[in-house]
Amino acid sequence: MKYLKKTKTVFLILLSIISVCLVSSIPVEASGMIFIRKDGSIEGTNKIYRSGNVYTFTGDIEDSYGIIVETTDIVIDGQGHTLDGTQRILPVGSWDYGIELANITSGHVTVKNLKIIDFNIGVYVGTAHNTILGNSIIGSNVGILIAESPTFVIGNHIQENIEGIFLGPLPHNHEIVHNIIYHNSFVNNTRDVYDCECADPYWVQHLNIWDNGTCGNYWSNYEGADSNKDGIGDTLYQITEDDFDVSPLITPLALPLENSFLTVETGIVVAVGIVVSAGVTLYVVVKRRKSKVDLK
Repeated sequence: MKYLKKTKTVFLILLSIISVCLVSSIPVEASGMIFIRKDGSIEGTNKIYRSGNVYTFTGDIEDSYGIIVETTDIVIDGQGHTLDGTQRILPVGSWDYGIELANITSGHVTVKNLKIIDFNIGVYVGTAHNTILGNSIIGSNVGILIAESPTFVIGNHIQENIEGIFLGPLPHNHEIVHNIIYHNSFVNNTRDVYDCECADPYWVQHLNIWDNGTCGNYWSNYEGADSNKDGIGDTLYQITEDDFDVSPLITPLALPLENSFLTVETGIVVAVGIVVSAGVTLYVVVKRRKSKVDLK
């Protein structure tokens, strides 16, 4: 009899543990998938308000499966609100995205002022000419996955992701353009940037510019000095084997960024993007000159 009581007790304890695990891994209530359709309509939430081509968050969206954007030439403004992912069972090889810019035809989507938390991939950029601006992207396997170029990544706080930015391969016949990436803060990521090393001749790496001519990005593991106290490190920062930040910031930029800052920087990026698309030689010369400095 005592043995049966002990067996029953052990079974109840195991059942309790299994129940707790199931509750924590399979949420009962979730916001589900949200769509911004090709015709501009919104499906899956009442917390995004549309006015023309601007989509504004009116509150936090929790337990979300993410937002799939199917239209172009729009602005998604988080207004400081949070898009929070939820755990769910996915097929092998599948990922969930906080924002997915993959089903649009010509890009030109801006995602700004949004806190994107706990997705496999915070932002997936599958088309060209998109801007990721002034967001906090935290706790993802990949903060931003860039699969097309050019992409503009400006003023984001990218923290505690396994990989801050993942640069996927491009077709070998891709036009010569550059991603523009600056004023971002890379904080305590396992790896800040991964640039796909392509052995296959049919694929090539991204070309990237990591500053706006005066300021680069903040890297939490940068160990260089700032002898003249101008806020820019004295030595460049090596990002990958082929990429360098020639003007690393000593301190991170505070979020949220001022609207005036965002407007001015967007204008600069577009202007720089036009210049560097036609002037690859300029970037190579600057990169080689700076690469002679001791690395930290």
